[in-house]
Amino acid sequence: MKPAERLLAHFDAIGGSEAAFRTVSPPGAMPALHVAIYRDAPEPGAITGFSFGLSLVHPVDGPPDVHRELMVAMLDDDESWALAAGFVAYELREQCSFVCGDTINFREQISPRSAMNSFLVTHPLLLPPNAREVDIGVRRVRLVQFIPLYEEERIRLADRAAQAPFLRAFSPRELMNPFRASYRP
Repeated sequence: MKPAERLLAHFDAIGGSEAAFRTVSPPGAMPALHVAIYRDAPEPGAITGFSFGLSLVHPVDGPPDVHRELMVAMLDDDESWALAAGFVAYELREQCSFVCGDTINFREQISPRSAMNSFLVTHPLLLPPNAREVDIGVRRVRLVQFIPLYEEERIRLADRAAQAPFLRAFSPRELMNPFRASYRP
């Protein structure tokens, strides 16, 4: 099995089906960046998306044999969540190492249905530890999860000490709600 097939098989196992693919990089970009989108995952009415192609770029920081792909899961069927994560992966792939604890300002609403406009990078809250990293033969690929945030949350969570209380305040399912109340410590 080729490395890309191994990674897709891992995503399919998590998503519970085959993905729909959307290209987020411009034509001719090398390597191209796509988003693998799974509907009704992790539950009916939800959407889960994975960047596909970020791990082909050498990480800015960190061990050269561990590359990253991004995931986002929301209780919404709007593909904007997955497309935004893919766009961020493409735009920042040579500048950002997507380390847990990073906050990323998307600078506009991620979805027209929600006022959220930022992301927090975390360990995948929805995956067991053994599914958070996959060996695709030529490298290991570590998954990190994007948690969508409101602007006021992004500002607060730029202080990494505020992140643990934030993550304890919500269940993983609540963090997937595009209409959840803003965190107020």
